[in-house]
This record gives sequence, C-alpha cells and structure tokens, in this order.
Amino acid sequence: MGRPAEKREFNRFEFQKSVQVYPVLPSKSGNILEVETRSLKGKTHNISEGGLSLVTPKSFSENSIVKLNFQVEKNQSVEVYGKIMWSEKKQCGIRFMLADPHLRQGIRAIGKKKPKSK
Repeated sequence: MGRPAEKREFNRFEFQKSVQVYPVLPSKSGNILEVETRSLKGKTHNISEGGLSLVTPKSFSENSIVKLNFQVEKNQSVEVYGKIMWSEKKQCGIRFMLADPHLRQGIRAIGKKKPKSK
C-alpha cells in the first residue's frame, strides 16, 4: 500500500541490528491474541523512540502486531510489541506499543552516538 506521509514525532537514527520477530495472531477462539513460538530473523535500518524500520524474510500486513526482541546496546536486550504501520515487499515500519523506559533510554543513547537518519 505504500508509506504514509512523513509525520515524525521522534528523531530516527541509523541502527542496523538483528531482531527476532514473533508474529502475534488471533487465538482460535478469536477472543485473545497469541504470540507465535517460531520467530523470524529481521534486520533494522533505523530506530526512534516511536518505532523502527525493519526488513524480514516475509512481508507483513499493515496493522499486524508483532513482538520484537533485540539489543539496543551491548548486553541490553529489550522486548517490545509493535504495530505494522506500512509494508512494502519485505520492508516495514513498526510503531512501538508501550515502549518501556529502558528502551527509550537506550534509543536516546544511540542518538547521542549516531547521526540522524533520513
């Protein structure tokens, strides 16, 4: 469907790391969501306090939910849920849902070390 017009709340920074991506799907009953036990390995392009850009082996539908595991800094792993905001082929933009203070602090630390991404 394409990327929406740029409306950035946070600065984004170059960030190329591996990410474990776990799709979140409706349960068989349809009442709750379940996290897949098998993950996909993705690679980030950039990150901000609001989300990240990701390339994965498969494409995701817009509005899908995923659980992400990755290292913000050495020895600092984070787990965060995100919503697919746009998807083109095997690249997508993910908005974080309820990002915790450790994640935001780690992203700010990245911003102090790296240039802003376009």
